[in-house]
Amino acid sequence: MTITVDIGDADLSELLAQVEAGQEIILMRNGVSVAKLAAVAQPDSERRQVMEDILALRKTMPNVTQEEIAEWKAFGRR
Repeated sequence: MTITVDIGDADLSELLAQVEAGQEIILMRNGVSVAKLAAVAQPDSERRQVMEDILALRKTMPNVTQEEIAEWKAFGRR
């Protein structure tokens, strides 16, 4: 459902509450559409699964100390 609101009459907190409830809000100025407020899409399940896989892989990796990292950086600068 789309709701059309005149910019001068807009109450941002109320509009955001409606967007959170699933509404799309069209903002109009002098009868002309100028902007649309819509909910930000949530990450899809495939992206979420990739992140979980990466985190699981990181848990299997050995811990690295600050000293080791500094040593590698110094070695790379030689």
